[in-house]
Amino acid sequence: MLVEDDEEFAESLAEVLRDEGHGVTVFTLPEEAIEWLLSGQRAALVLLDLRTPGMSAQRFRAMMMATPALRALPVVVVSGDPNIRRIAGSIGASDALEKPVDVSRLLATIDRHCQARPPTKAGSD
Repeated sequence: MLVEDDEEFAESLAEVLRDEGHGVTVFTLPEEAIEWLLSGQRAALVLLDLRTPGMSAQRFRAMMMATPALRALPVVVVSGDPNIRRIAGSIGASDALEKPVDVSRLLATIDRHCQARPPTKAGSD
């Protein structure tokens, strides 16, 4: 799943991922993404823009941590913020990618976090 408010960037990134055989659901609003997860939809990884309008990445991650079935779902923070690694660590993100995103690194990161890991279902513990 990709949570990114820049629609053009989100669609281009999603296209790259789909071309590589990954299923991608794109959300421009983090509130919609968390509702989707809480409704029982499945994801193997969350690519989360650090700066989105409405809900902060910190709040998004806190909501995930408050839901047992979502706690182990890897979150990779994506941002142009020079402090991205520190911020990612502070919210318990699995990894961080700087914008502009290096596609090779993105794909390696996805493979590393999703290898042999089935998508989680929010309705199960």
